[in-house]
Amino acid sequence: MKIERLLAIIVLLLNRRKVTAKELAEHFEVSIRTIYRDIATLNGAGIPVISSQGQAGGLAIPDGYKLSRQLLTARDLEAMLATLRGVNQALANRDLQRIIETLDSLLPKGDEPANVPVHRPLIIDITPWGPSVTPEQTIQTLQQAVDGALLLDFSYTDSSGQVSRRTVEPHSLVFKGYAWYVIAYCRLRRDFRLFRLSRISAPCLRGESFVRRDLGDIKRFLRFDCGPTLPVVLRFSQSVRAKVEEYLPGAELECEDNHHIIAHLELPDDPWLFSFILGFGADVEIIAPRAWRKRVQKILLDTKNLYET
Repeated sequence: MKIERLLAIIVLLLNRRKVTAKELAEHFEVSIRTIYRDIATLNGAGIPVISSQGQAGGLAIPDGYKLSRQLLTARDLEAMLATLRGVNQALANRDLQRIIETLDSLLPKGDEPANVPVHRPLIIDITPWGPSVTPEQTIQTLQQAVDGALLLDFSYTDSSGQVSRRTVEPHSLVFKGYAWYVIAYCRLRRDFRLFRLSRISAPCLRGESFVRRDLGDIKRFLRFDCGPTLPVVLRFSQSVRAKVEEYLPGAELECEDNHHIIAHLELPDDPWLFSFILGFGADVEIIAPRAWRKRVQKILLDTKNLYET
């Protein structure tokens, strides 16, 4: 839309000293003639855009023209920018990028030379340390479906490894913990479901829109219901104490001797926990419950037999 392009042109001109009409035309995928018409519209609205000729010429807004910063302090803007930049590293959303540039234009600019590094007191990065388990294209396809209320087909692998083909009505993208999810109405299950994006493959927009349904309380999708818990006692080596405190923050820890600590905590009786506990290797021993000791013994015996065959 023209009004969005006009606003974006203002933001770009506020953030850069000079921009050529050709650069703006390529950025917005319009003709140079359209850009000059937009500039005339801005000038007519009282926003001064000046044009200079020559090798270093281009379009610019005079330094004395500034947008109002009265609503937000510089600290407010820096915090908002840090959050938006972090999110947009994963989304690569053009609308978000325009918002980032708009907010950045409101920050006070000093007289430092252009080659002086920008100081950012807060940096937020939600991308993983290693390769991303969710391709950027998948996130962008899901976002397009959410924004446009478009039906989406994909293959989904559940936690038990079962693969099924789903047609869904995507409502909301969610970043929770360390992973992306989508809240969507599943036409196969005839109910809302929370799908993890890393388990989605071959997403395809059907080009068919849907009418959004009432999600109800969205918090129900974001709560972790682990079910009933039972008291667990684990013995750890002192060498992994930092990891225990990081991954089991609710545990009550006591020193048994110079080499071991005892952890008392409540945990659900869930199979995935055994993989987590075994991840500590020989640095952990299950003291209670006894049934857990036997189950881990069987896992270790099966693993031993696997490597001996």
